[in-house]
Amino acid sequence: MLSPAPMTLLLLLLPAAALAGVVPAPLVDARAVLAVSPNRTCGLLQGGANLGLTCPGEFACCSGYGYCGTGDDFCLTTGGCQTRYSNTSAACQAPRSGVTVSIDGTCGATGAGKAGYRCPGNATSNCCSAAANSGCQAAFGTCTGTKTPRNLWEFAFDRVTAAFRD
Repeated sequence: MLSPAPMTLLLLLLPAAALAGVVPAPLVDARAVLAVSPNRTCGLLQGGANLGLTCPGEFACCSGYGYCGTGDDFCLTTGGCQTRYSNTSAACQAPRSGVTVSIDGTCGATGAGKAGYRCPGNATSNCCSAAANSGCQAAFGTCTGTKTPRNLWEFAFDRVTAAFRD
């Protein structure tokens, strides 16, 4: 611990240093210096037209297509959400495996489904196919009347035997 004399000197010098600009000002969030979009276009991509505008408060996220909005189509990192041009640093989110509904037609965790999206729960796409429209990934969609292959060998065997039946 410092003795009283150096401590007093330190307390006297700190305000003077701050006034002289020797002590750096706190870092400011980069979004604070960006202009707010008047028309819901943002960022540098496509609709943002390389203007670098940030989203207004009511539209949290700047999509990968350069438009401000809310919801998964705008706010998923897998959809290209532009964090720097969204209105908070926490606006862009990664999808939650098996919970987030697909924004690009892919689903599951195998084949084309790398993000773990869940299939929409409607009559035309409620089953998340394992590959080639055969099998189902139950963790990512409703499987009714389909068989989920236990492994790649079973899947291949099912495909080969189906070819001979046709």
